[in-house]
Amino acid sequence: ETADLIPGAAETAAHLRGLGVKIASCTGYTREMMQAILPRAAAQGYAPDAVVCAHETAQGRPSPLMIYKACADLGVWPLSRVVKVDDAEVGVAEGRNAGCFTVGVAASGNLTGRTSQTLSAMDADERRVVLGAAADRLRAAGADLVIATVADLVPALEGAPASALSRRGA
Repeated sequence: ETADLIPGAAETAAHLRGLGVKIASCTGYTREMMQAILPRAAAQGYAPDAVVCAHETAQGRPSPLMIYKACADLGVWPLSRVVKVDDAEVGVAEGRNAGCFTVGVAASGNLTGRTSQTLSAMDADERRVVLGAAADRLRAAGADLVIATVADLVPALEGAPASALSRRGA
């Protein structure tokens, strides 16, 4: 029921792939749940190169073990080259614990408690307050950068001081 891609996600992934970036998904979902979601995501244009589910490592978030496994599976190292994108505080902590550059996404996930449609329908001032509160929580969790949606990822990374894309060799 909730496997619709966030607007701009497929385009962002395609752009990053064009730059040679590998994409992994570390999730608290089970493998069985992901087997139902992945084909639907692929049909919408998103297919990660690796998927790691929480039960596949000795510890879940905020432990960095899922990131370590994804990087090992993809042959990506050092971890300073990895950009971790997440819409939850525990995911940002996971990235920090792994030594990644972390990007918090404010407009999706549980921090707003609203669907993208509900957010879009909100009064602009109310939406600004809701997104500001989510962004503050992501920054407090240690995000190096906070964006509204994943569609903002590439421009934000390119505009970051000493561009995260070039600095991290992503």
